[in-house]
Amino acid sequence: MLKRIYYKYPYFFNLTGVLVLLILTRMLDWFAWTPPSLEKTNNILFSHLFEFISFLPMVFLIIYSYRWAIERKQTVLLILLMIVFAVFGPTLIKLLTTWLETTLWNKKIAPVTLDVIEKYTPACAAALLFLSATFYLTRLWIQYNIQREAVHKAETLTKEVQLKMLQYQINPHFLFNVLNSIHALVDENADKAKKLIVEMSDYYRYTLNKQEQTITIEKEIQAVVKYLEIQKIRFEEEFEFEISADPAISQVMIPSFVIHLLVENAVKFGMKTRDQKLIIRLSAKWFNKVLLIKVSNTGKLVKATAPDQKNADGTGNGIENIKNRLALLYGDNYSFSLTEEDGWVIASIELRNIRI
Repeated sequence: MLKRIYYKYPYFFNLTGVLVLLILTRMLDWFAWTPPSLEKTNNILFSHLFEFISFLPMVFLIIYSYRWAIERKQTVLLILLMIVFAVFGPTLIKLLTTWLETTLWNKKIAPVTLDVIEKYTPACAAALLFLSATFYLTRLWIQYNIQREAVHKAETLTKEVQLKMLQYQINPHFLFNVLNSIHALVDENADKAKKLIVEMSDYYRYTLNKQEQTITIEKEIQAVVKYLEIQKIRFEEEFEFEISADPAISQVMIPSFVIHLLVENAVKFGMKTRDQKLIIRLSAKWFNKVLLIKVSNTGKLVKATAPDQKNADGTGNGIENIKNRLALLYGDNYSFSLTEEDGWVIASIELRNIRI
């Protein structure tokens, strides 16, 4: 329970912890230089207790003002806030401490003068800068944990899709159909049969051995071509495919199997919903730092029966996997759409701020 509360308010706990250490350090310093006596001990304890209480509003102010500036990406404002707190914070804290001592302690306290503020400011300003540094380090720690969790989720999703690909590719129907096609070609066209065997070997090598989270567009398309060539042999005149890829983006890294899943869905559901020949079109283009990947097929869009249901054939899982992986890797710099236009089903992925 304490751990859950800490992770909910990490800034407050970290800054308060550092503040406690600073106050304790100042108390120990006073004890080291003050002759031991009960009255002196009480004075040190109470004065530092009130000082701690006076620092707490500044802790909240630092947390909320810094987060407000960071959320709006105002770096200059953030630096100005640090300077303002370091310059004016000591005076406010000293005034509040004196007021608390006068009000709650019923003890005669020396008034706050310019000389007192001048002596108090360096140590207090240093404490405030320590709190600012603690805020910054806490933010770095939170960002690191978020990135680590995102990477872990991305790797989990990658393994999940690889497992699904493995299950599909080893499907007896797929394998038997390809083997039957090879058997028929052995006597009719031996060269074509040999080519198909090589393509199957290369294709299986890619789908079964690749463990990378990301891969170049060039390699992903190479595997897709081998997959489509196998389907071409399988469906013969009922199947056709076209691929258009900008050579300039060949080395751009994308999540592995993303294009492949889209093409697989296009073949799988295109064959079920087409009226005539199934045509698959794959295009990958880059313009104005935007990478646009489109997979289109003749046929109709198969929709889930309800918003919270997946398609019985499994397309929902594949699409959700794609969107989750893109969200983890690109954040808000991606968009995905699946539409039907004039007898074509079009799956589009748009990745923004992509540099070549």
